[in-house]
Amino acid sequence: MTTHKNILIGSDTSTSLAAIIKSLQEVNQYSCITATRVSDIIQISKTIQPILIILSFRDNQHIINSLVSYSKDFSIPILCLHQKNDRRNLQLHDGIVVFTQSFEYGIQYRNLNTNVQGILKLVQKTKQPKAPRTFAKSATQSSDQKKDLARYTLELDQKKAVLDKIKERIKQLYTEVDATTKTQLMSIVNTIKMTRNDRKHWDDFKQYFENINPSFLKDLSTKFPCLTSKDLKYCCYLKMNMSNEDIRLVLGINQESVRTHKYRLKKKMVLEKHQDLRNYLQAFAD
Repeated sequence: MTTHKNILIGSDTSTSLAAIIKSLQEVNQYSCITATRVSDIIQISKTIQPILIILSFRDNQHIINSLVSYSKDFSIPILCLHQKNDRRNLQLHDGIVVFTQSFEYGIQYRNLNTNVQGILKLVQKTKQPKAPRTFAKSATQSSDQKKDLARYTLELDQKKAVLDKIKERIKQLYTEVDATTKTQLMSIVNTIKMTRNDRKHWDDFKQYFENINPSFLKDLSTKFPCLTSKDLKYCCYLKMNMSNEDIRLVLGINQESVRTHKYRLKKKMVLEKHQDLRNYLQAFAD
């Protein structure tokens, strides 16, 4: 069996399994394999090495601990679906990428398919071969850092999507309430706007990014001092090989704005018409 075409789905109830599979019907380029017992999940993960494991158990922590205990080199990303009232925090293991999402949010609001597709995109990007670095750095360390960056980018994307849904719902309610409530709702919307554009998101992302590409931003700023902080942010996303759609979601802009920014960047960097900005940045400072 080819290893990169399988998603392993584990749950202790047949109802949850059926709901998850139904939600992933659009992820048709992958085969979904199901399991209800811990032993089966361990055996299947060892045999076929799926690209992603989705867990929906009453105790997802137990399953994760079992997978790690049976394989010290375990590195398959895991998406844990939990009940909305389950507030237990997962105890994560070094080197393991674990995403979490409410089962109800994923199934009832039809977000599971979108989030799984986003995870698969990021996993594929981290698996893309890169030319060997000239400086000393362990392959394991580099791989873990890329996983951290991919996980942070996806979680930020998901957080912004949720905030946008809340904001839209508030707008729908706005015309149906009294003046006092309208004032309170607008206060919430303004808070969402500030949270969505929080500079700390960029600072955290930048720290992850520079661990993997230590000289990229410095060299880029030196060569092109006219680039703004927004320009540099966009360049980082292109360096990561994020698609225009990924960039649109993370920055909260439309596709036309993404294309316009790309055009302006090429002009600022005085690139030839035939030069591809994405290819140029991916080769820059390597």
